[in-house]
Amino acid sequence: MNRALSSLLGGLLLGLVLLAPPRALAWEPIASMPTARSETAAAVWGDSIYVPGGLGGTRSFEAYDTGSGRWRALPPLPEGRHHPAVVAHDGKIFVFGGADASWRASAASFVFDIAGNAWRRGADLPAVRYAAAAVVLDDQIYVVGGDGPGGHTLRYDPQRDRWSTLPPTLHRREHTGASAHDGKILIAGGRWSGVGELDSTEIYDPAAHRWRDGPRLLTSRGGFAVVNHAGRIYALGGEVMMSGNETLTSVERFDGDAWVSAPPLPRALHGLPAASHGGYLYVLGGSRRAGAIVNDGAAFRSDAY
Repeated sequence: MNRALSSLLGGLLLGLVLLAPPRALAWEPIASMPTARSETAAAVWGDSIYVPGGLGGTRSFEAYDTGSGRWRALPPLPEGRHHPAVVAHDGKIFVFGGADASWRASAASFVFDIAGNAWRRGADLPAVRYAAAAVVLDDQIYVVGGDGPGGHTLRYDPQRDRWSTLPPTLHRREHTGASAHDGKILIAGGRWSGVGELDSTEIYDPAAHRWRDGPRLLTSRGGFAVVNHAGRIYALGGEVMMSGNETLTSVERFDGDAWVSAPPLPRALHGLPAASHGGYLYVLGGSRRAGAIVNDGAAFRSDAY
């Protein structure tokens, strides 16, 4: 190849590189969920990510082994559930409230003992609760937000199998997300009938037993995931359904003072179980269409956040 032709080809290649859109954050596909679903949450214990229930009131309960990269089926939920609050603590997976296949909200709680590979019934919540979030803080489990009478914050003592009723959030919100952060609980976004999707956040101080307003999200969203990853809180995806019809790819990160933009999801998703483990962020299933189930069970992880 002569020098002139080589120079021409090099220039063309450089031009293509400069014109190419910026590369999105790399998300790596992992094994798809055996039961495709949305409108539930995930919980991590050991090296596994546990996903119970989902829209339609399925009883399916499966775990993803982060070491082998494989899913395994586990004993099904005693009753089908969607929109439950889900959390892991002390070798157990807790599933609180949600709704059944007929969209009847529930106050039931179910506890899965990982070592014993079996479910048992826990103490019922003080009232039905749907589309809430669950957070572990100081060996207590808090169920925050969600739709139900009064909207009080609920605290569960897993040692005594007993509930306490605490002050409600300042603003009612369901389809919300929450996480522990610096010894407090942060709840973000969600939606409420007559109000629409929310960009507000609140922070609960368990010592003072009170909520206060926190920094606003950049984007109003409901039906999204909130994950504490590497000490930072991420808000992932979601939907805008009450004031539009959009499923979101956007991701935000709470830096302690404000929310800032983070690289987007690999696809627009809402109702997505998400988790953090071993330096990776995981998104598992979810729906690609606002207010509907469009779900092929695809799952992804990324170590770039």
